[in-house]
Amino acid sequence: MNKTYYIIIAIVLVLIVAISLTLTNQNSDTDINITDVVYTDLDITFKPSEGSNIVTENFFTDQSVKADTLNPGLYELGNTITIDPVTGKLPLYVAIFDKQSGVFNISLLQQPFSRSRIEAEVYLKNLLQISEEELCKLSYSVTVPEYVSRDASGFDYRFSFCPGSIPL
Repeated sequence: MNKTYYIIIAIVLVLIVAISLTLTNQNSDTDINITDVVYTDLDITFKPSEGSNIVTENFFTDQSVKADTLNPGLYELGNTITIDPVTGKLPLYVAIFDKQSGVFNISLLQQPFSRSRIEAEVYLKNLLQISEEELCKLSYSVTVPEYVSRDASGFDYRFSFCPGSIPL
């Protein structure tokens, strides 16, 4: 085999490794781990690994928050993943809170996804009564399920106003 063949193989291998590292590290600089969450009757305190604590009212008492009966410890915030009998459509988004880990998972269910994300952001800011900066410090993800859009799935879009946000 000639020298050109080995050079081409080396370039292809370097590209594969570079692409793999890029995909693996995508959004890793924006992940913020919550080290502790303290629940009381009146409020919930999120203690991020960096920065000051974030205190919200106890949102479990809000009428729009419902315990997931099939998955103990998970709470549906606002919308549920059911089809509206009038429109025949899914809601714009579904937000789930995992009480054990303190993580918010937001799934965007309707296009345009940018509108769905904004609706979810507004709802969470109002529910938690915190600033955009504080919302960015929570442990959360904003994703699109594969059954909604194969092309848009597989990414953590983050909130639109947070560092590391991916435009929709």
